[in-house]
Amino acid sequence: MDPQRARFSGSAVGQGRVYQAQRDQYISEHHHHAPAPGDWMGPVPHSVRVPLTAEPATALRDRVELRARLLHSVTHGRGGPAQVLHGMAGCGKTALARHVFTRAVEHEGVVGFWVDASSAASLRSFMIGIAADRGASPPELEAAHAGRRPAADLAWDCLSRSAEPWLLVLDNADEPHLLQEGGWLRRSPRGTVLVTTRDTAAEVWRGCDTHPVGVLPLTAAAQVLFDLAPDAGAPEDFERLAHRLDRHPLALSLAGNHLRRQLLERWTVSDYLERLPEDPSELLDQASDPSEEHARARFSSTWQLSLDALDRQNLPEAVTLLRLLSCLAPQPATVPLGLLAPARLDATALPDLDPPLRGARADAALRGLVATSLVSLLDVPGDRGRPPVRGLQAHGLLLDTVAGRMPREVRDDLVRSAAGLLEAALPDAPDDQDLRLLAPHAVALLRRSDGPEPLAVVRRLRSLHYERGRFTAALDLAVATARFSRRHFGGGHGEALADAYETGRVQSALGLFAEAEATLRDVLGAREALLGADDPLTLDTVHALGITLYGLGRWAEDEQLLRRALDGRERVLGGAHPDTLDTRGRLAEAVGELGRWEEARALARTTLERSETALGAGHPNTVLSRLAHAWAVAGQERWEEAEPLARQTVRAAEEVFGPDHPRTLAACHLHATVLIRLRRRQEAEETLRHVVAARESMLGAEHSHTLSARTDLAAVLTGSGRAREARAVALAALDGYVRTLGPDHPRTERCRAVLRTAEEAS
Repeated sequence: MDPQRARFSGSAVGQGRVYQAQRDQYISEHHHHAPAPGDWMGPVPHSVRVPLTAEPATALRDRVELRARLLHSVTHGRGGPAQVLHGMAGCGKTALARHVFTRAVEHEGVVGFWVDASSAASLRSFMIGIAADRGASPPELEAAHAGRRPAADLAWDCLSRSAEPWLLVLDNADEPHLLQEGGWLRRSPRGTVLVTTRDTAAEVWRGCDTHPVGVLPLTAAAQVLFDLAPDAGAPEDFERLAHRLDRHPLALSLAGNHLRRQLLERWTVSDYLERLPEDPSELLDQASDPSEEHARARFSSTWQLSLDALDRQNLPEAVTLLRLLSCLAPQPATVPLGLLAPARLDATALPDLDPPLRGARADAALRGLVATSLVSLLDVPGDRGRPPVRGLQAHGLLLDTVAGRMPREVRDDLVRSAAGLLEAALPDAPDDQDLRLLAPHAVALLRRSDGPEPLAVVRRLRSLHYERGRFTAALDLAVATARFSRRHFGGGHGEALADAYETGRVQSALGLFAEAEATLRDVLGAREALLGADDPLTLDTVHALGITLYGLGRWAEDEQLLRRALDGRERVLGGAHPDTLDTRGRLAEAVGELGRWEEARALARTTLERSETALGAGHPNTVLSRLAHAWAVAGQERWEEAEPLARQTVRAAEEVFGPDHPRTLAACHLHATVLIRLRRRQEAEETLRHVVAARESMLGAEHSHTLSARTDLAAVLTGSGRAREARAVALAALDGYVRTLGPDHPRTERCRAVLRTAEEAS
């Protein structure tokens, strides 16, 4: 420590003492003496001018605007409302207050007072110390100590008479009722009050200026780590660790200190990440000073202070509610409040736990968690003009710490309860908003679970996302489910194979064809050995693998697999079964890509007729058969005949799947390609721009379907005399194709040809 910065202006007389604080100090004193009459100073303990917190080891990052506002309140806003910094444990409220305190004292000519407001005893002791510092006489101090004069009145009278302007920091005011009951929070024209607290909604903050203090932006969080251990990794490594620690300031400081202090074994950031367990608190705590026993210095117990405060407020249910939330996903995922409806909570095992969480007490428990900044409330924008959804979020490291300290038997009950709540919140006909909000929690639930109870609801969510064309979310669910099943049942078990099969299907739908091929070939080999070549599940895998090979441009192999699947499904399921008809329609596409358009059209026409007869005109399989038939007619370059067929398919797909479903977009794309050939370029361009935007949103910018629509858009632009614009579009599409499908894929070759045409026309 710099000796110049270690000088203090405080002094002690009589029985008083001065304490030098190099780290957070938590001091309790008990004085037993008989003072001489008229000479009593009471237990005016420590210098009230010294911040009782460690000097930061790194520069304060971010919070620039907030720092400026707080300093302005000190220099130009004296006598104004108290400035209240509120937020979850470890987010840097005290560090920010210390920064403002130091700047005000060293540069603004302000006297600084620092008060430990964590308990009634320390609050009273420190405030009487301020009265002594501001000139209170021994009789006044003795009267305040004996209760003959309100201590708060004395302290504030002395502050208001102060000849010097001041800043009063009330640190760790996590039980604000102590300030309210003692009348400690007041205004004076001579100074400014700055409060740090975890309580966001206390009545005493009414009329104050409140400032939320949360986690750091990613860049600032990575900089904190770099400040502490600059040689431990590359910039991207620091960002990875900052992201893993959810940008939490205390966690960042502890991790950085750990990297900086290692002597016998030097760790890089990558080493730290590899050794960081699911509950990171144990590793983080290793960087705490071993001589510091107070809970605020250890990551593992810093949250417990808030829970202890809630227990003192007769809210033990908050512990069980927080444990329940630890089974769900952390921020930025949102837990809809409807998930925690009292009747739903009462239908689970939660009322039987210790402490019990009953529906009638859930609201109070939630308010307690919100008030102590353990969770936050927010409104999530609704879909397509629907009203916002009220929900809550919790920090990931908090939930990991809570989950890591739950007894096994309690965790099992909580996981089962959380699975039941998800199932109850999922309506029979959920909309996209329901799926979007619940999916992250299903994935998180599998992460916490040791048993198969959550699988049913997670699989249902996976299937619903896939059917709606929400393939990215479906893949998260599928991968999590397959990983869990493989671990729980074993890789060769039927359930594990079923989940792996679904993963392969979603990979294929997302254009991850190489990954899908590897997944599905493994499943096919295992199912053939376990079930036989003609089992329906084996044939499902053969069909899915064929579709994947179609995406890879290996159409001859695709045809072979689909003929095998068609033969087997006709024998096992019958010619009118939806799965059989689906295979027949996909076979028409493979045959068409191989240039046998007359055969493709015949297959597609037969499939459509059988589907209309067996399933009806409005069945999804019939719509797909209609799409395959229109595509085969277009493949024969019978554009006038293909246009109404494609247009009718678009209408049918919109009715059955919705306007932005991938299958509807496929129909729109087909219609646009026909319009190009009919030289109706403006209509084609409008349609293709819609398809590109929708596919980018749902599938990603480099999905092969998105790139295909971009290629056709480039062709339209070239035909419309806008070759320069077309060249840029085609060049971007070509780059995407080379990265995703490779330089020799047929789609890549076609895009290259479109680009050459645009360049020649430029």
